[in-house]
Amino acid sequence: MKRIRVGVVGAGFAGSTHIQALRRLPHIEVVALAGHSTDQARASATKLGVARSYGDYREMLRDEPLDAVHNCTPNKTHAEVTLAAIDANLHVVSEKPLGMDSEETRYLARRAASSGIVTAVCFNYRYYPLVREVKAMLANGDVGRPHLIHGSYLQDWLLLETDWNWRLEPKLGGSSRAVADIGSHWLDLVQYMTGDVVEEVVASLGTLHTHRLRPSKEAVTFASAEPAARDSVRIDTEDFGCVLLRFASGCQGVLTVSQVSAGRKNWLSFEIDARDSALSWNQETPNELWIGHRGEPNQIALRDPAAMNTAASALSGQPAGHPEGWLDTFVNLFTDFYGAVAASAANEPYCTSFATFEEAHRIARTVEAVMASSKLDAAVRVDGGK
Repeated sequence: MKRIRVGVVGAGFAGSTHIQALRRLPHIEVVALAGHSTDQARASATKLGVARSYGDYREMLRDEPLDAVHNCTPNKTHAEVTLAAIDANLHVVSEKPLGMDSEETRYLARRAASSGIVTAVCFNYRYYPLVREVKAMLANGDVGRPHLIHGSYLQDWLLLETDWNWRLEPKLGGSSRAVADIGSHWLDLVQYMTGDVVEEVVASLGTLHTHRLRPSKEAVTFASAEPAARDSVRIDTEDFGCVLLRFASGCQGVLTVSQVSAGRKNWLSFEIDARDSALSWNQETPNELWIGHRGEPNQIALRDPAAMNTAASALSGQPAGHPEGWLDTFVNLFTDFYGAVAASAANEPYCTSFATFEEAHRIARTVEAVMASSKLDAAVRVDGGK
């Protein structure tokens, strides 16, 4: 396979995660890293072992002979960076959300469709082996038709009034926070597994802290800033919320999302209640799948390549009993993505599982419907907005 040269835009947590995962793929070389400043990019590149760094991603796109770009920037610049990669005829993986609103995502989806390049959005939870096992069980009719899907995505990292992050600022993160940031993962996941789409929502969103204490410009680090060195800032985005869902099949659902639930670090969970059985999974214990029964003992199915569906087994890099986790989902996603890149270069057919720009656009429309429903206190249909 031809060596593929990759440039990563974004020198924070997401960029670091992408680089760690890409290093586990043969024939992929991360040749450059771009950050928001020369010093920040250089420091991150040194730490991560990337040879070249840039304080401006445009310079990287201009000077480096790249094949693909990974867009790991804050939400505000997702559309800008992705569009620049498309204009440069480079394959691109974008962190979610694809854009700040559905106008941006609609335009990017159309550009991607006509570009001839491979594009994907990083909804990585699709790539847990047991998630793929659930998808296969539903497709094969093993548990019957789903009638209720319920679950949550809970975190606690914004519980305190002094907790701060750029996502709290709408101009950087967007008009929705908890729903767009983590609820979008849950929505993508259940729609991917079931092959069903959300058509209507009823939502109620809330904000725990109407004001937060943001570190002032004089504060050296977030951790060292004392309350006296902070500015009180009004918060207009949601900390938590509950959403009723109606799927195209008639199946109903309930999603609870929160970034202010003490003790919950990254609690993405779902239960799919079907005619014959129920399927329940939590990404904090990703190697176990609960299968509920009415007339026989319930089961715990462990991740085991020898016992799972072929598609699920293909995502397992380790034997049974050797835990796999969150970073492995990125390895699986990028393996899929670059398989599609190779197939495109050879003009060969290839079946992908990653989220397309069109699917990410529908997620954006769903998030907007949730926001509108909470504001109007009424049911709102999801318009694909094609």
